[in-house]
Amino acid sequence: LENLQPEIKELAKRLRYEVSVRGKQLGWSEKVARLHFAKNMRRVVTELYVRDNCHPFKATLLLWVQIPLWVCASLALRNCSVGALGSA
Repeated sequence: LENLQPEIKELAKRLRYEVSVRGKQLGWSEKVARLHFAKNMRRVVTELYVRDNCHPFKATLLLWVQIPLWVCASLALRNCSVGALGSA
C-alpha cells in the first residue's frame, strides 16, 4: 500500500484537473464536481488494488485471525495451570 501512494497522488492530481475541466464545460456546481471526483477516485484506487493484489483488508486479515487464536490459547493454558495447581 505504501508503494502505491505516490501513484495514487499523481492520479488524484490528474483526475482533479480532468473533473474541473469537465465541470466547467458542463456547468457543474462545486458539489457535483466533488461527487464525480470521489466516485472516479474510488474506481481508480480499486483498480490499482486489483492490479497489484494488495487490498487494505488483507493487511488486517492476519490480525483478525491471530488475536482470537492468541486469546483462546491463553485461556486454555491458564485453565490448564489453574487445574494443575488445584489438584496438587
